[in-house]
Amino acid sequence: MRDIVDPIEIRLTQGGGSPVGLKKVASPVMKTDACINCGTCIRACPTGAIYELQRQICRLCPDCADSPILFPRDMEALTAQSCGGACPIGHYPEGYVNQVAEGAFEKAWERITAVNPMPSVLGRICSRPCEDACKRGKLIDAPLPIRAMKRLVADMAYEKGWVETGRYPRKYGERVAIVGAGPAGVAAAHDLSMRGYECVIYDASPSFGGMLAKSVPSFRLPVQVLERDFATIFSRGVTFRPNVEIGRNPSIADLLARECDAVLVAAGAPKGVKLPIPGADFMGVFNAVDFMASVKAGFPLKVGEKALVIGGGSVATDVARTLLRLGAFDVAVACVEGECDMPAFSWELEEAEDEGVRFIRSAAPVAIGGDWQKAQWVEMDPVTRFALGECGIECDTDSAGRFRVEADTVVFAVGQRPDPGVFEKTAGIEMDARGRVRIDPATQMTTLAGVFVAGDLVEARGSVVEAVASARRAATAIDAYLRGRTAPAPKEKAPVGAPIDEKIFPVRLEKLNVAGIPALLPEDAVTGFDEVEGAMDVAQAVEDARRCMKCGYVDIRHDLCIGCGTCAAVCPQGNVIRMDRPHTPENAAPAKEVKS
Repeated sequence: MRDIVDPIEIRLTQGGGSPVGLKKVASPVMKTDACINCGTCIRACPTGAIYELQRQICRLCPDCADSPILFPRDMEALTAQSCGGACPIGHYPEGYVNQVAEGAFEKAWERITAVNPMPSVLGRICSRPCEDACKRGKLIDAPLPIRAMKRLVADMAYEKGWVETGRYPRKYGERVAIVGAGPAGVAAAHDLSMRGYECVIYDASPSFGGMLAKSVPSFRLPVQVLERDFATIFSRGVTFRPNVEIGRNPSIADLLARECDAVLVAAGAPKGVKLPIPGADFMGVFNAVDFMASVKAGFPLKVGEKALVIGGGSVATDVARTLLRLGAFDVAVACVEGECDMPAFSWELEEAEDEGVRFIRSAAPVAIGGDWQKAQWVEMDPVTRFALGECGIECDTDSAGRFRVEADTVVFAVGQRPDPGVFEKTAGIEMDARGRVRIDPATQMTTLAGVFVAGDLVEARGSVVEAVASARRAATAIDAYLRGRTAPAPKEKAPVGAPIDEKIFPVRLEKLNVAGIPALLPEDAVTGFDEVEGAMDVAQAVEDARRCMKCGYVDIRHDLCIGCGTCAAVCPQGNVIRMDRPHTPENAAPAKEVKS
């Protein structure tokens, strides 16, 4: 560290409003061209002084790239987006992508696991919002395969022994009970255990995994991959108590009175539903949860030659692809949404179509018919208007255009509901008009003090990464509750535009080929339940990671910085941040190191 000149006295305001005089003895200076934007310093900064900047990408010239040109206003709007800002759990993927480009896979693993408690799982079934935000895909050729790189690094970590096996630290005497051993519950247990609490997870099932273990098909998430991520967390000191039905014996109130200081309910929405239409109870008609659970348990239900899945989300595509593997040769998915409104991700629809699933859009089922209460067809009405209202889906249909779809197997994939029994025998937990638990949206605490919820009980989005994000918010709120503090407001992740001299010109970027991700051919994939998507080649991953345009970097708000040096100490690159003479926005010290 360089010699420190005369300190500057600054004044901060604590939560109570009283000013605190501090002697600021140093200020960090950022070397922006060396920053990989991993977010480590942002998460570590005690005052929130570090923020992300995004370089603007010039797309005025038609010969710069194959994508359409952008006018200045559009370029500014795009600058307000980033892969880090899109990640629900707080990743800054640019960081580990650039470490993959350097061949520093173990360092990339450290960046991933600093945020992600189940990297093998999310390396396979994350909904990858970061890739949707990737500017390389929007402006040049294709988005960086961030999820595939995470999977590659995770597989390497388990193979090479990089996985942390040490016990969680124990700093506090309080115990937290967690109801549900699915992704939200286990992620919350990891987060709270890292903070120093004892965690006990209860689940009504004999094993962990929740809906991931029961419903996600093995061709997307092999069982051994799920088990290794979850088992790693349990082996570090989280207690798992299977075959315990919380709500009946014991109740949540019993847990609070006898065993713990706070309860997190992350029991998910494990109950499948059917639409209340004639014939819904016929033979050959199932709900998606029971159907997929039977398949995963090794007792697949008998299916016919023609199958229809009712629903338009991710579960519907999983069910349809499973039906093909069970022997149905004509599988269709029918939904009330139009093509642009379907909740399933575009890549899920493409994968299903490649395997032979056909889609019937803008159609609502009105009845299931057949002989001897055995499904043989489904009558559908065209949907003439579709909208999402406060109470769910609103649509108008045209009965004059009714048509029939032949199907001897029908599976409803139209949503799931929580098990209300979890909250039985516990007074003080209120429900809203829709039967959902009433919570404080800022803390996810119910109307009973010390009882929190996470995952699908907060918002049933059906995305694993959203469930993990919800768990992290709940863990932060529980920590604040147990320590007698106010839960901190979520850190703002929206980036700001970088100075004009940081602008990126695509014509100057290195021309690199887009690496492909290996996968089974569709005709081979439907013959069994082997994992469809393969792992990237290491050399190809390194080259593909070099396509990252390094859109983002970090800088300092010196009005918030206290000069503690935490950012320089935690920086994984080691040469990005140096401590220099103290300064505030009022003096003349530079805010960042000028590029040579």
